[in-house]
Amino acid sequence: PATAWSPPRDTPVAGRPLVNFTFALNYAADGLNPAGYRLTNLAIHLLSGIVLLALVTRFSPDIAFAVALVWVVHPLNSEVVDYLAERSEGLMALCYLLTVYCSVRALDDRRWSIGAVGACAAGMLCKESMVTAPVLVVLIDRLLVFDSWGDAFRTRWRLYAGLGASWIILAAIIAGTPRTSAGFGSANLEGGVTAWIYLLNQARLVPRYLMLAFWPRPLVLDYGLPETLTLADVWVYGLIVLALLAATVVALIRWPVAGLLGAWFFITLAPTSSVVPVATEVGAERRMYLPLIAVIALVVGLLAPVLDRTTRTLRAIVFASVIALLITGVVLRGREYSSHLAMARTIVDRWPNGRGHFLLGSALIEAGQEQAGMEQMRLSARDYPGALFAIATEQLGSGQTAAGIESIQRFLRAMPESNATVVPARDMLGRAYAAAGNMAAAEEQARLLVRTAPGYPSGHDLLARLLAGRGDYAGAATEFRALLELQPGNSEARQNLDAMQRLAAGVR
Repeated sequence: PATAWSPPRDTPVAGRPLVNFTFALNYAADGLNPAGYRLTNLAIHLLSGIVLLALVTRFSPDIAFAVALVWVVHPLNSEVVDYLAERSEGLMALCYLLTVYCSVRALDDRRWSIGAVGACAAGMLCKESMVTAPVLVVLIDRLLVFDSWGDAFRTRWRLYAGLGASWIILAAIIAGTPRTSAGFGSANLEGGVTAWIYLLNQARLVPRYLMLAFWPRPLVLDYGLPETLTLADVWVYGLIVLALLAATVVALIRWPVAGLLGAWFFITLAPTSSVVPVATEVGAERRMYLPLIAVIALVVGLLAPVLDRTTRTLRAIVFASVIALLITGVVLRGREYSSHLAMARTIVDRWPNGRGHFLLGSALIEAGQEQAGMEQMRLSARDYPGALFAIATEQLGSGQTAAGIESIQRFLRAMPESNATVVPARDMLGRAYAAAGNMAAAEEQARLLVRTAPGYPSGHDLLARLLAGRGDYAGAATEFRALLELQPGNSEARQNLDAMQRLAAGVR
């Protein structure tokens, strides 16, 4: 159905219709059984590995198999397979690799250009990071094929134009379904995240990503929100990144292949890890999915001449040992996905942050450990206001009405209006005001709720009861009628509507 191509806003699939469509296919095939979703993610990952093998073979067949296999079994990539919602990264990467591969094949047969443009367009329907693919295709042509930019554009301008046209698709998606969590001026939990603050955070994270490429432990599922850092906090990390950038520039001039790998790393990482803020997620290991290819290719390419001087048996032992270690890491990481509680504990233990405490608190409450869970919520609220909703629920449930109202108010001030929890929070606030006897404030929240979320039944119910309480029976009947349109089988609402209609008639 058409709705499969129209994902809801501010969700992991918002603005990514092709990804949402694949989830719809999984749902149609086997409902919410996670097995099918995992198998699909794994299949996408393996297909990407096959395309990578074919791509590297075009330039360096001697190392192609090693590069592709190490990338496929690297634990740093496990999140893209194990974390179902990250199919967007995997599917985008498959389209990205297909775009580059078909573009390379089009050097010999222009018919492959159709595949390149089609894959690029499909990638734009998967994730915004696809935006750099046309740039990388042009750079590969210039460094490895053509002697000048002019030669490249004169020969391949049709392909470049087709690839560039795919940006129109991405622009239309962004304009039609903008993500409030990403982009300049994006909404954070405590206000906007500036490009400078986000860049300082990335200066600290990029070296960590590189470290994990060589030693992929410990892996972290959630790095939390951007922190307010200063240059003094990250200058050492910043120097590392600047040194790598400088080395890439030098290599582009003197050693084009090495320079291209450096450029691949920075270009594919740039959309999520430079100056464009992602306010709700400061870092994510899945962002290394495509950049990791460059790191692996560079290391394998440097080690290959050394290993070539050894015996075939020794090379086989070294390679098999590396693959075995990487597979072990993947298995161990997979076990950490055994439960919400296990995953949340790894976040708090390895990279403590407000949202990590929130996730651990939620998991503990779900497991029946309410006291320990609320303690984690209180720790979370220090820098993750999203926890205030859970805290308010506990406070109101234990009779702490004034404290609960304050917590909800803080929560609503911190959250963007598009956040999915704002609607139930306003409902809770309205009912808390009513319980405290502040009927005017309760009605204000109820009217705001009905106006901003007309499809939310509880808002109509709240407003109807408040209107009935102050004698506006006709208004209450209107709201109960709206509630019944949303919930035709609500017998209580039907009885209340009949009562309000009788009272309204008696008043007249």
